[in-house]
Amino acid sequence: MKAFWYNDERKNISGLRIREIRKKKKMTIQKLAILAELAGYEYITPNVITKAELGIRFIPDYEVSVFAELLDTTPEDLLQTGSGKAV
Repeated sequence: MKAFWYNDERKNISGLRIREIRKKKKMTIQKLAILAELAGYEYITPNVITKAELGIRFIPDYEVSVFAELLDTTPEDLLQTGSGKAV
């Protein structure tokens, strides 16, 4: 089903930006998952993060807000494209 695909290769637009910010903060996937669990988001597991970053998992809008909170940024920042424009 292509309904949730961002383009022919990715199911989300935020995954690459999540990875970029996470690495800029020198944070591992495991540490991000621990922060999520401590914040009450037990469903944000290392597997979920990996699949989101790789673009093989759809990221619902409420999770964009969760990732923004965990990475101390805004949802708009996570929705930036390579051109710097939000979608």
